[in-house]
Amino acid sequence: MEHRTFRRVIELLMIGAALALAVVYFPKVVEAFSAFAGLLKPLLLGVVIAYLVDIPAKKLELKFQKRIKKPIVARALATCISLLLFLLFIAGVLVLLLPQLGVAIKQFGTNLPVLYQESVESLQQLMSRRPELEQGFTLLETYVNAGIEQVKASSPKIADYTISLLGGAVSSVATGLIALIFSLYLLFGKHRLVSQLSYLAKRFIPEQHYHKITAILIVANRTFSKFFTGQFLEALILGTLCTLGMLLFQFPFALTVGSVVGMTALIPLVGAYLGGAVGFVLIFGQSLRLALFFVLFLVILQQLEGNIIYPRVVGSSVGLPGVWVFVSVILGAGLFGVPGVLFGVPLAATVYQLLKPSKQ
Repeated sequence: MEHRTFRRVIELLMIGAALALAVVYFPKVVEAFSAFAGLLKPLLLGVVIAYLVDIPAKKLELKFQKRIKKPIVARALATCISLLLFLLFIAGVLVLLLPQLGVAIKQFGTNLPVLYQESVESLQQLMSRRPELEQGFTLLETYVNAGIEQVKASSPKIADYTISLLGGAVSSVATGLIALIFSLYLLFGKHRLVSQLSYLAKRFIPEQHYHKITAILIVANRTFSKFFTGQFLEALILGTLCTLGMLLFQFPFALTVGSVVGMTALIPLVGAYLGGAVGFVLIFGQSLRLALFFVLFLVILQQLEGNIIYPRVVGSSVGLPGVWVFVSVILGAGLFGVPGVLFGVPLAATVYQLLKPSKQ
């Protein structure tokens, strides 16, 4: 008994010393953690890709097993089809997005001086009717002119930033390729990897803790799978409706903006409005009035989708009250950026399901 007590005291002292060192050298700890996370970024992205591809692959595998007698063949075929659909989706979005985005940027640069002059004339007419606004407009014009001069003075910095941006793009492509290759290893070796991890867990984790961890992982897997399935269907429906509505009302860049709105709608609550901001900027290059009408159209569409379509498609699949969805999105964005926004809701839903009292 004394030996156990002494060992426990030593463990607590070591934990306390480690925490004290982490507090004293907190900046260095954060720097080391960031560097380590950067090294793991391709692997973590590969895990995410493999998990997303595996969601439809499991459903396809169940259907193929009814016709194909060999389970390994059914699993390989389902995985290949699911991965192909994932890559086709990414490629389709890029094919729709990049060409029209280049045209939009070119037109925006051409029409911007005209739009600026029209905006100035409109403000001058407004000031002629409201003289009290003249001082505020003069101050705003001073800030705009100062900003333009600062941009002109920092043109070499812009060139350096462009080079840095190109380097970042190349690095992102390399990271994506490594992540894709790693995801292939995970997808096709999934069952062997799960059995190996299960064997190691049983060897080094006490039995009572092993069963608790397994139960938590089952709840997390079910919650994440339902969330991403529902969110993808909801984003696909919203992007399609946005594209069709823009074609109907003859808004420019319908395919580009619809694709962007659909992709950003994967982010809960605020995603569609982020895509709408991109659409506003693109359409503003042709007409301010059209851009404002587009914002009105998107707000109405988002309200209809949020109140009619979203409850039926996603509904309460994750079992998380609406207020906690909002809180999880805000906290996730503040702590971890875009990944925090994407994974904050299913993570909070998992915790909620685990803490929710079971029905008697």
